[in-house]
Parts: sequence; structure tokens; C-alpha cells
Amino acid sequence: MKVAHRAIAKDGTEKYLVELSDGKRVECVLIKHKRTVCACLSSQVGCAMKCAFCATGRMGFTRNLTADEIVGQFDLMERESGVKITNVVFMGMGEPLHNYDNVVAAIRALQKKGLSWQKITVSTVGLPEKIRQLGRDVQCKLALSLHAPTDELRSGLVPVNARYPLRDVLAACLDFPLRRKSELMIEYVLLAGVNDGDEHTRELIALLRQIPFVVVNLIPYNPVEGIGFARPSLESAEAMKAALIKAGFKTFIRTTKGIDASAACGMLSVKKKVVPA
Repeated sequence: MKVAHRAIAKDGTEKYLVELSDGKRVECVLIKHKRTVCACLSSQVGCAMKCAFCATGRMGFTRNLTADEIVGQFDLMERESGVKITNVVFMGMGEPLHNYDNVVAAIRALQKKGLSWQKITVSTVGLPEKIRQLGRDVQCKLALSLHAPTDELRSGLVPVNARYPLRDVLAACLDFPLRRKSELMIEYVLLAGVNDGDEHTRELIALLRQIPFVVVNLIPYNPVEGIGFARPSLESAEAMKAALIKAGFKTFIRTTKGIDASAACGMLSVKKKVVPA
């Protein structure tokens, strides 16, 4: 593995284009906060989930990463940045539970490096049986890429929902060992005029009442070239946050990090080279 390119955003976020031994490339991100340094790791070259708002989904799926390639991103970013990574999120390129065995092996390897399970979060669009298996096989935190409060809307944004509807996904999340201070993180990308209205907020509140331990992470959409969604207004994001908090849900709006380096949520992509005719 080697660094093919490194971009540093104005806020200090670092995005790495990593070239693998077979020439394939993935991106990973180092996100610096006041008290933590978080590594956002990729688990696949591309992604098969085809979420409508995600740059990675437009790449298609090439292959899974090995456990060594996943952990290698962590090691590479620590070495190149010179800082100690305190947290890991599997929120980079790919669906982690679509590469289950290698991701679990990578989690175990990271824990051997000294990271506690509370500092490792696996994000998934919702593969029910893999969610249950993850809860049995290894300790970590779970994040669900929800993005919509109804099956009709979610199936248009997250195509795998047609196969695994919300009822099945949330039932699997309830089987995961959630607890206080290790809640299910709900990731909800806010798309202007699509899923950020008052009606969506009411539906989301009703949907989440069945989960005992939950924290909601609202993520204002980060524009991607060629994808026709718009970033919501600050007012609509704050209104949804206020309503969720009033309903009793711990809620925060994710601080946008690395957007000027295309390192923010939903922006990771390795563009295919155009070969002249």
C-alpha cells in the first residue's frame, strides 16, 4: 500500500488516496476534533449499495478489501500524519457488512492495537442477519444509515431497502447489544425538499420510538458533482434537531469536515480514468 495523493482541507481534515498492491485505489479520511482524532476507513473498492446521494455508490463494486488492507489504512494515516488515532469509523467507501469477515478481523486487529470497542463504530445501510451476527461475534458500536422514515421514501434513496425493509432492519438492530452510552447511531443525510420536512420529522420520531437507546446524527448533504440533490437550509436542519430533542432523542448535527478536499460524508470516490479512443 502507498499514498497516491494526500489532500488537506482548511479545517485540518486529511484525505488519502491509497493505492493497493494490485493497483486498485481507495480513499480514507483522518478527521481531527478537539479531543479526538478519527480515522474513517474504507472496506471495499467501490460499493454495491448504490445509495442515490453517495459518490461511492456511482463507482459500482470492484472488490472487497482484505483485513490487512483495512488496518493498513489506519497505520498509513498514523504514520503520514504523525498523530495518534483515537477513534475509528467504518464509514468510508463500501458497505462494511458486505465484507463481513474481513471487517470483523480488522476490528479485532484494531482492538489489539489498543482501541477499545467503544471507539470503533461500524456503519451499515442495514443487512439484518449480518447486524445480528456482528453483535454476537465482536464488540463495537453500530450506526444505521437510515436517511428516510418510510419504506417508500427510503427505497428510492437506499435501494437495498426494497429487499430489507425498515421493519426487518430495525428488528435486527433491536437484537444488537445496545446500551446506554453505546446507543444505536441513526445517520440521516438531510436532502433539501426530499426528507427534511416537518412531516418527515414526525414520521422519524414515530419510527424511532421502538428503539430504547438511540442517538440521531443529522448530516447536511454534501454536494457531489452529477448528483441532483441540494444541501438543506440551516433552519430546516435546526428545526428537525429541535423537534427530535423535544421528543426525547439525543440529537446533533454533524459538523461538516473536509468539504473543500471532497473528504466529507458521501463524497469519497475514485474516479475512473478516461482512456482516449
